Amino acid sequence: MKILVQNCLNHLYLKALNEWTPDASEARNFPTSENAIAFCAKHQIPAVHIVLKFDPDRYDLTIPITKECEQAGAQNALLN
Repeated sequence: MKILVQNCLNHLYLKALNEWTPDASEARNFPTSENAIAFCAKHQIPAVHIVLKFDPDRYDLTIPITKECEQAGAQNALLN
């Protein structure tokens, strides 16, 4: 399992501070979700959620950590 940070608005993954990628394999892998959340809080990164990435991808979990992502998640749920 990989623990990644993803922008919930444009779906890019955090690669490094102020650097994003569409490719999950290039994204920064955090040791724990707590580390990922702390990194985002420390650097005030907006509109992100944590992605627990499994193999196969159908088991991936997305956890909103900012208000923008909570709202985006609710809107997506209504559309599906």
